[in-house]
Amino acid sequence: MPRRSPRAVLLWLGAAALAVVTAVVVATDLASLHRRAATLGAARTVAVAAHDLPVGTIVRSTDLETRSVHRSQLPNGAAVPNEVRDRVVAVAVVRGAFVLERNLAPRRRTGLDGAIPRGMRALRLVVHDSLRPEPGSAVDVLVTFDTASDPTTDSDNGTAVAARGVLVLGTDDAPATLEADGGAAGNGPGVTLLVTEDEAQRVAYASATGTVTLALVPPEDAAPTLEE
Repeated sequence: MPRRSPRAVLLWLGAAALAVVTAVVVATDLASLHRRAATLGAARTVAVAAHDLPVGTIVRSTDLETRSVHRSQLPNGAAVPNEVRDRVVAVAVVRGAFVLERNLAPRRRTGLDGAIPRGMRALRLVVHDSLRPEPGSAVDVLVTFDTASDPTTDSDNGTAVAARGVLVLGTDDAPATLEADGGAAGNGPGVTLLVTEDEAQRVAYASATGTVTLALVPPEDAAPTLEE
């Protein structure tokens, strides 16, 4: 066996020491990762909104993204994609947020009725020459009466608020025809609103006796639903 030089011995010892240190570091890191995984819990694949999901949306695969998250870092009720598809959104979800079970109507409720909380009503009306609000936005419903023909109105200018900050569930794709006084016809959007029972009566009366207009309001002024 050839005799190694002192320099070669030192290099060999250095390499061996480095290998031992590397093995110790790797083993320590792996042990740390295993401890962290055990603390955080197993990873779970959950559904995330690919874009804003307004109330009344029927969730499709294209509305969702998936994310793998440790169980301990998930909010209560985070749903997996198979639990979300084809369900109706009852509480709006913003883009990038987890889709929770409480955001969704029960699976037995389908279509627009799935978005109506208990105690609320969905009411459609056609408004004359008004804005076309997006689903999920909030509006005030204004009614203008002819004060000469309706002296009972309590508004000095003949305009009153029939419902304040109500949620828009849907808007017709095409304008609807609206019969005006004197037989003239006009076009306006058909809008479905989420209102309370009392508001439904006021809005129905307003639509039958006056000219209805919608005013878009900021999200902070949206009225809460009865289940919130």
